[in-house]
Amino acid sequence: MGKRKFSGLEITLMVMFIMVLVVAVALIAVLATGELVTPECPNILLAERVDCFPEAGRCFERGCCWSPLGLSNVPWCFFSSNHGYTVVRKSQPSRLEAWLERKEAPSMFGADILELSFTAEMQTENRLRFKITDAKQTRFEVPHEHVQSQSSPAHPYVSPLFYPPSLVLRFDTSMGPLVFADQYLQLSAKLASDNIYGLGEHVHQSFRHSVDWKTWPIFTRDGTHNLYGHYPYFTCLEDESGKSFGVFLMNSNAMDVTLQPAPAVTYRTIGGVLDFYIMLGDTPEAIVQEFTMLVGRPTIPPYWSLGFQLSRWDYGSLEEVKKTVERNRAIGLPYDVQYTDIDYMENKKDFTYDMMNFKDLPQFADYMHEHGQKYIPILDPAISTKKLISGPYGPYDRGNRMKAWITESDGKTPLVGEVWPGETVFPDYTNQACIDWWIDEISMFHKEVKHDAIWIDMNEVASFVRGSNKGCADNTLNYPPFTPNILDKVLYSKTLCMDAKQAWGNHYDVHSLYGYSMVLATDKAVRQVFGGNRSFILTRSSFPGVGKYSGHWLGDNAANWNDIKFSITGMLEFNLFGVPYIGADICGFFDNTTEELCSRWMQVGAFYPFSRNHNAQGYKAQDPAAFGVNSTVVKTSKHYLEIRYTLLPYLYTLFYKAHVSGDTVVRPVMHEFYSDNATWTVDRQFLWGAHLLITPVLDAGVDTVKAYIPDAVWYNYETGERIKERKVHVDMYLPADKLGLHIRGGAILPTQRPAVTTTNSRRSPMGLIIALDDNNQASGELFWDDGDSRGILVYLLQIKEVGYVDPNDLVFENITILGVSTLPTNVTFTEGGVVSIVPESSIQYDIVKKVLYLRGLHLQLRKNYVVTWDESLSILQRFNCHPEDDAKETLCLARGCLWEPSDVPGIPWCYYPSDYGYAPVSVLETPSGWSFDILRNNKYPSPRTLSRDISTLRVEITYLTEHSLRFKIFDPVEKRYEVPVPLNLPSSPETDEAKRTYEVRVVHEPFGIRVVRKATGTIIWDSSVPGFTFSDQFIQISTRLPSKYIYGFGETEHSSFKHDLNWRTWGMFTKDQPPGNELNCYGVHPFYMGLETTAHAHGVLLLNSNAMDVTLQPTPAITYRTIGGILDFYMVMGPTPELVVQEYTAMIGRPVLPAYWSLGFQLCRYGYKNDQEIADLYKEMIANNIPYDVQYADIDYMERQVDFKLNPAFKGLPKVVQDMRKEGMRFIFILDPAISGNETGYPAYERGINENVFIRWPAEIGDGIVFGKVAHPDKRVAYTAFPDFFQSRTAVWWHREIADFYANTKKSFWQNTELCEFNKRPLPFLTFSLSFSLTPLNPLSEYINAIFKHYLNYSGLRYDQQVLPDGTAVKHYDVHNLYGWSHTKPTYDALQQVTGKRGIVVTRSTYPSSGQWAGHWLGDNSASWDQLYKSIIGMMEFSLFGISYTGADICGFFNKAEFEMCLRWMQLGAFYPYSRNHNGKGNPRQDPSAWNITFAEASRDVLNIRYTLLPYLYTLMYEAHTLGSTVVRPLLHEFVNDRVTWDIDKQFLWGPALLITPALGEGVTEVYGYLPDTRWYDYHTAMDVRGQFVNMHTPLNHINLHVRGGHILPWQKPENNTYYSRSNPLGLIVALDDSGKAEGSLFWDDGEGIGEFFSSSVGPYLYV
Repeated sequence: MGKRKFSGLEITLMVMFIMVLVVAVALIAVLATGELVTPECPNILLAERVDCFPEAGRCFERGCCWSPLGLSNVPWCFFSSNHGYTVVRKSQPSRLEAWLERKEAPSMFGADILELSFTAEMQTENRLRFKITDAKQTRFEVPHEHVQSQSSPAHPYVSPLFYPPSLVLRFDTSMGPLVFADQYLQLSAKLASDNIYGLGEHVHQSFRHSVDWKTWPIFTRDGTHNLYGHYPYFTCLEDESGKSFGVFLMNSNAMDVTLQPAPAVTYRTIGGVLDFYIMLGDTPEAIVQEFTMLVGRPTIPPYWSLGFQLSRWDYGSLEEVKKTVERNRAIGLPYDVQYTDIDYMENKKDFTYDMMNFKDLPQFADYMHEHGQKYIPILDPAISTKKLISGPYGPYDRGNRMKAWITESDGKTPLVGEVWPGETVFPDYTNQACIDWWIDEISMFHKEVKHDAIWIDMNEVASFVRGSNKGCADNTLNYPPFTPNILDKVLYSKTLCMDAKQAWGNHYDVHSLYGYSMVLATDKAVRQVFGGNRSFILTRSSFPGVGKYSGHWLGDNAANWNDIKFSITGMLEFNLFGVPYIGADICGFFDNTTEELCSRWMQVGAFYPFSRNHNAQGYKAQDPAAFGVNSTVVKTSKHYLEIRYTLLPYLYTLFYKAHVSGDTVVRPVMHEFYSDNATWTVDRQFLWGAHLLITPVLDAGVDTVKAYIPDAVWYNYETGERIKERKVHVDMYLPADKLGLHIRGGAILPTQRPAVTTTNSRRSPMGLIIALDDNNQASGELFWDDGDSRGILVYLLQIKEVGYVDPNDLVFENITILGVSTLPTNVTFTEGGVVSIVPESSIQYDIVKKVLYLRGLHLQLRKNYVVTWDESLSILQRFNCHPEDDAKETLCLARGCLWEPSDVPGIPWCYYPSDYGYAPVSVLETPSGWSFDILRNNKYPSPRTLSRDISTLRVEITYLTEHSLRFKIFDPVEKRYEVPVPLNLPSSPETDEAKRTYEVRVVHEPFGIRVVRKATGTIIWDSSVPGFTFSDQFIQISTRLPSKYIYGFGETEHSSFKHDLNWRTWGMFTKDQPPGNELNCYGVHPFYMGLETTAHAHGVLLLNSNAMDVTLQPTPAITYRTIGGILDFYMVMGPTPELVVQEYTAMIGRPVLPAYWSLGFQLCRYGYKNDQEIADLYKEMIANNIPYDVQYADIDYMERQVDFKLNPAFKGLPKVVQDMRKEGMRFIFILDPAISGNETGYPAYERGINENVFIRWPAEIGDGIVFGKVAHPDKRVAYTAFPDFFQSRTAVWWHREIADFYANTKKSFWQNTELCEFNKRPLPFLTFSLSFSLTPLNPLSEYINAIFKHYLNYSGLRYDQQVLPDGTAVKHYDVHNLYGWSHTKPTYDALQQVTGKRGIVVTRSTYPSSGQWAGHWLGDNSASWDQLYKSIIGMMEFSLFGISYTGADICGFFNKAEFEMCLRWMQLGAFYPYSRNHNGKGNPRQDPSAWNITFAEASRDVLNIRYTLLPYLYTLMYEAHTLGSTVVRPLLHEFVNDRVTWDIDKQFLWGPALLITPALGEGVTEVYGYLPDTRWYDYHTAMDVRGQFVNMHTPLNHINLHVRGGHILPWQKPENNTYYSRSNPLGLIVALDDSGKAEGSLFWDDGEGIGEFFSSSVGPYLYV
């Protein structure tokens, strides 16, 4: 782990800030003359006040500021700004020294020290020490065994000339005064953040401290407030960068530490010196490493001490101890150590045993050893003054002779107190004579009673009387002027008098060092007794540095749910303190436990480093076997202890890392995931090292835990499966016998087959669990030795020392690899250059769990092996690096790509290497999404020299709703064009993770986004594939797909609804291009719907309007390539296909509700010669009684094809229209956007010039109008200008031109018609896509030049400039695809404002959201059979795109129609929502009246069916408008669980209930159709049918229609047009399902009113 070093500047600045505390302080007080000086009270934040009077008293007497507030926790009395010391500075090159002189001010507690010495030194590159003490007299300083002052500091001082503004002040003492009296020392410091951890020992309810004026006393005590240890140390995490610092005050006197909201810390200690160590690091873990370097690295315990352990106070007899041992052996409980508490002693006297109840204790260790187990007794420090039953008490007598005891204040008389054996004296472990005595006593006792380690207790030091059996003298040591907020507020409560004498000084100063000094003495004894064996010490009282020699348990807890919770915080804190061998009394010490509590505690306790079940005298037994062999306690204890024993090699390795590097063992989640602020408060979960996450149940009666899953790949330890959750809180289901246990991806955990003791398990074969990360990588370490000897012998997995040969000849037997995506083709091991293939019989693969098992291996422990498995890259996994035609090996390699020819058609020969793309940095997830940057992998060259690669991109992922999300990738530095199409997005994101149906994962290398459906775990988007490119004019991104079922993308002619994924590329760029194979047409819709193998559906929109293409490949995968803008993806989660459309249209806008009459049949032709031809056509249609509502005039009616001008050949058209309208008909005129610039006296053009509405060249080119060239019928070349419909002024101009045209045609066409009648007639319009010729000014990228000629047909790419509504100038290059979209809404608005009716607009060029205002026809098709079924595909695609009012030109636009084909097309077209027969100039008529009576009758019959069902169709249109549902509906939308329907595209539904199965081929009289498995009724015969594929008789005059059972269809008797049919009564077709039920709906209104139909407040209308 990298370390953050102090710079010289930071060193000096920190020291200067320390010194500021004495410079920037105030002098208040009584001056030498005795005059009272008014305090100078600073105007500071309440959070920064430093309490001037921590105990009750008067404020002004101390010269402090008084400002009472309602907030009781905020100091009312706080320091003024002129307390403190002045500084005289003397500096040396490598050491800073200064002398401080106290200013005259009132004294707080008397005995102020007037002159202080300040020294500072850099001890390492990351650690600064500064000390403040009496300049003239020596004061007590902690005589730490390990901490030494550097004789030559590691870093010289550099004096800065200024303070850089970017410097982070981590420990700023300028906020409060320095107070330094003989028995009161105070220092305050402002901190860099409020993420404060540590300070102890206490029971903290949370790991991260509250800074709400919380005071923690520190003074060792056998109690319930300030507890057993003394730790004036904390770590502070600054921010998401991980930068942290640690602060340690080396002071053993009683003290208070107050945390306040500034954030700040105030120390108040009652003696010693201020001796601070400040450590700096890049991570919180690095701070622990630095701290343990200072105080001593943790001991590495013997291997057996990591086994499970049992204890209790008062077994009563050795027989009972053995019963406990035997019953737990009998159940097969993994179990290594048995303890005895003080009840084994004679009358609780150390170094004795009860000759009656424990008479065989000397042989007990042998009894344990026979089964590979260990024995540990307890020792207390207090020594009884009374004799044994049998005579003198040797330990007391020998201690007397050696003067081993703490004395009274006279330095001679042993201080007498009272502990368990009664009257006692107390060893002075700071006295060498006492240490020698202690070693001797332990040695003698071990010879008498064998044991394997030592447990020391009551060493705070504890006594049952206050001070001594004589009481304590009234002096300033026993009663100091200030007493911290300790338990009982009396220093000698439950301990010794503070004036007692020890070798290190007054007990007042060294009290909190008692346990530390006892550990040091005990370590010497252990070394003598156990020699080369490691053994271990377990202590209750501790001080920083004790972890070098001892472990610790958290003391006398109780059997309750709070204490199981708080044990985790305690363990986390002691890992900060450098004491990783830590644990709590499992199941609780005091009180009777319950089976539920003990079960849960045994689960979590199995993962305490020190794992011991221990309880107190008088309570029922709680060892697992005591609950019964079939109890939950036994079952769950055995299960998780077996897991513990399996993982002991990993745990042992963690202790080795702690021992040599200072790493934590029990690790806070925030140490590994500090960049995620959600982890900063996680203290109900913990890690073993970096790779094992433990999530226990800590509350009664629950089986679901709110757990946090950090941002990594995680695998369920017990199942091996990868979990889908990541960087999210989850409700983790953990029934009574389960605990959450997850392995982090990227880990290799060494394991060993478990046994009931470590003695046996260490003989078992070893194994590895390999958990692959996002990049399919993992690493790990193993430390292995004999587990007991002192000294490091071997370190494995990267062998560093080979000095140990295991006597058991251990081998790695099994390897489990998690996250292997496919079954490997082969597995090999390489050792010493020799490759060995693992036989197939040793390979098992779980395809569901994605786990690879290698069994029966024989890999020797002492050798280095490389294991490899082959997940060979399938050629289908290639992503094309050279999509241009001229792919050659040299060009490919020049791009840094791979070249490998293939005989398989479509396979790219040039493809991206696996790490080509970007990688994320500083990934940050918030409740609403993600935001982070990604950096390009610059080891690969830029593939396109003319298109600048953007090296740094911003990724923003937004959780829009529970079923939709957005991910956007863009240049964070230079703003790029973004699509100005407004979407309906929620005002606030969905921050409740539980509500979201998806989860997002960020993959690091190569960068990618994964979207996972929670319900199934299906990955529906995975862009973590090579090839992501983002340059100025070429952007490419690929994603894997969950299946090969993809629908959508347009507008391009497709030969199947389900896309062909055989390396097909589809261009998207609007162009006046008739449908053809792989030719981009009129609209752009970068939206697709995907089906998952689970039959769930989702939709994806790329909101980008630049020219693009998409390549679909059989991986399955999609590659998007676009030539500008940004990547702005929107995803909707369905989960049904129909819901996908509803969610998508909720985002882009619901489809328009067309006028009722527009659902009637319509006729049009490009090539009417005059108005008489239209009049004759109308008469023929009436004569043939063919239903018919709308007649069109194409551009023929215009004079010289100029908008808003009437051709003289059509001068009689007003009369024709008037006659038609009298019969209820409607008439529609076409309008094109291009405005002629050749005409004279042409108001539309002249007003457009005056109002500046036309597209222009940018100013740097000339600022003129961009003219297009159009060939007119008179062979002249006409110049046309193109309105810029983005501009609001253009919409005003367009509205006025339409309004004038409306007014003029009213006078000429309908001069005899009343206005009100006219207003009932709408004036709909069509709009065309814009296209024009390529010019040399086009800013073409290399990619356009290379392939657009094939796919995108790049006519129209221009450097022209358009202006968005907000005034932003954009290139037509970027917005070309939006021209039709921008034209549509102004036309729709003008239509409704001018006519006052709903009408319709039908547009040829569309973009997502066009459906809000218009319908669409599928363009200039041809009269050929294939266009029939392709029109079905087109309609179904536009249903996905949110454009419900759609259809194709019936019988074809180009070429001559043939009789049978046109008749079949009329039958099919009768069920187009937009049903219009339209053909082109130069071809014969093809309307129903143009053929013969057979054709006319067949057309009449099928159109009568349409008109009968128009109430149903209109209702579907309403539901599309309000709900977003489809009208033309693919079968898979209704029957998605029937996979046959996924491929059906020659049949379709109207809504859910009407199935249309047309004849689509020449000479076909029988159609092979599919009826999904439900009841269907033949529309013509009412016979019910069901089945799968059915041969349907289809004569020339027949189309197959089936009504679905369970539905009701409204109908109405047909007439020649809707004007008459709407007057007829309504009816219902009720089709019962198998259960005899049916339901349906009906929407009804006037058919043409304007309004929103979402509530009953708008009307009149009916919806039932």
